[in-house]
Amino acid sequence: MKVFRRENRLSWILTAFMFAAALLAYPSLPDQIPIHFNAEGAIDGTGPRICIFLMPAVAALLLFWGELTRQIDPKRENYNRFKQHYYLIFFGCCLLFFVLELYTIAVCFQPQLEDSFRMGQWMPVFVGALIALCGNILPKFKPNYFAGIRTPWTLADTNVWYLTHRFTGKVWFAGGILLMAVAFLPGRAKMPVLLGIFILLILIPCLYSYLAYRKEQEHKNEE
Repeated sequence: MKVFRRENRLSWILTAFMFAAALLAYPSLPDQIPIHFNAEGAIDGTGPRICIFLMPAVAALLLFWGELTRQIDPKRENYNRFKQHYYLIFFGCCLLFFVLELYTIAVCFQPQLEDSFRMGQWMPVFVGALIALCGNILPKFKPNYFAGIRTPWTLADTNVWYLTHRFTGKVWFAGGILLMAVAFLPGRAKMPVLLGIFILLILIPCLYSYLAYRKEQEHKNEE
């Protein structure tokens, strides 16, 4: 299986930096490090310092998974038509993991940083930016079985695939902007709004693909 490609080299370089940062910081880290933040951004969970390798490990597994699914996909030839956009999503995820890792290390060495910059409070901004990025590039995705909006109706009809991805791109871009705005809501109101937005980002594309498929079938029957 080909794992290292020109299109994903930046993601692998970033993942290597993540492992290097974890290795350099590990000997000086406290026995317990932050691993979870509440809705208000405060640290509310800790774990053993070996957890500092969690982010780079997840990033590496994500990149391996991206290559594995591309190789085993029956429609793998289509990936060549949107490979740059495909790997851009992986880079965005790795970048988010890198930011979380650096923040965790920084808080371990400078605990007062938690008061001046609460990562949990700003996570909706980072996640929202990633969702908006996905929305911007989703219309470029070609039919496949692993990447994109894969419902029974998009997989059954190529035209429904393209219609759904163009529509979903707009929905996800707007949803990403809304997620970024959630960072400025009070802590108690933040979680219900976040959950509501995520549910809509999943349900709306599914419903649209079903309706688009029905419309396509009705059109074909009329012919």
